[in-house]
Amino acid sequence: MPEQDAEVTAAACRYLMAGLLPRLERLQPGLLGEIRAGITADRDAMARAGALSPQVEAAVNEALQILALGAGSEKAA
Repeated sequence: MPEQDAEVTAAACRYLMAGLLPRLERLQPGLLGEIRAGITADRDAMARAGALSPQVEAAVNEALQILALGAGSEKAA
């Protein structure tokens, strides 16, 4: 398999997650909220511990945006 561009891989993962998350939420209502709360709690704990680097914060923010896409897709369905 040829080496993929990291941006293409990330975009493909984001696309897949945006499609999967609404389905998961339909199967288990409240799941996305639980995941969002866990991610937010992790971010806050890392910030309090002084361990929230800009790279980690960017990854956490992206994860929250992907969750929001999934939640938005569910509302549109």
